[in-house]
Amino acid sequence: MRRFTADAEVGDDLYGGDPTTQRLERRCAELLGKEAALFTASGTLSNQLAIRVHTERGSEIITDAKYHINFFEGAATADLSGVVLNPVDSPDGILTPCLLDAAVDRKRRSRPTSAPSLVWIANTVNYCGGRAISLSDLADLRAASLAKGLPTHMDGARLPNSSVATGASLAEYAATVDTVAVSFAKTLGAPFGSVLAGPAELIERASVYRLWYGGGLHQSGFMAAAALYALEHNMDQLDEDHAHTRLLHEFLVKSPAFSSPEPETNMVIADVSGTGLSSAEFVSAAAEAGVKVARWTDTQVRLVARLGVDEAVVRDAARRLHQAADRQPSLAMKP
Repeated sequence: MRRFTADAEVGDDLYGGDPTTQRLERRCAELLGKEAALFTASGTLSNQLAIRVHTERGSEIITDAKYHINFFEGAATADLSGVVLNPVDSPDGILTPCLLDAAVDRKRRSRPTSAPSLVWIANTVNYCGGRAISLSDLADLRAASLAKGLPTHMDGARLPNSSVATGASLAEYAATVDTVAVSFAKTLGAPFGSVLAGPAELIERASVYRLWYGGGLHQSGFMAAAALYALEHNMDQLDEDHAHTRLLHEFLVKSPAFSSPEPETNMVIADVSGTGLSSAEFVSAAAEAGVKVARWTDTQVRLVARLGVDEAVVRDAARRLHQAADRQPSLAMKP
């Protein structure tokens, strides 16, 4: 990837275009079955551009409380686009037609209130441990949103994982929404970038807002090359990531200190209550044992398999995490 990046043909993406960036955008539009695509610095920028082109100030986005937009992009959404969130709280991270109806109907709609302007979904669902939403669920939501005259955006930062897990193509997934954002860094091993894909008119407008937000790049081909390499060489390893995740889960729950649902993609959400530690305390204990894990809730941590992680790494990580748990006095007193 570094050699490919160093050798990239570049131009100026703000003055006449950058050939490698254009190649990446065309390839992404093709894979996602959309008219056009726009290379951006991050998934958050792609998402914020989608909001800007879909909504009007003072309107609202209907989404799930578990999605990235509610956790990490609420302030940006309010500040950059003047839009509020109307989140529902699904039991499993799947926004259904019934929940969409509830979100619309629970407010008395009149001139002083916000009007729905966009339906927002995520795939995979990060908060739910990388849950892959099925095509049938998305098709049902699409029919309901169209009936209400609402466009849909997909935060597909890890959409390639959903595609591999379910067997549905990226284009089949993207066909259930108007616009879709995919990250090259989250799942494909690139150091930088995301893409926003959708109708050509919307993508052209998004390119203007990208400039306004300071996201215009000159020799962007160097960064686009890494993303292009990741797209063309690292998709095939996602099956391995998922297999390593299942293996990690299998090893981890052999200890009574851990409990975890079966993973669907590349994430394990593990409850560490059995260690006698809070999740924050366990993160520190795991770090001392040489394993980086992320605090998720007060009782849960998240572990992610990625490019560069193999079976030997998984086995070693599980062993170290078991050792970290076994050193806790509360566990030692258990029969």
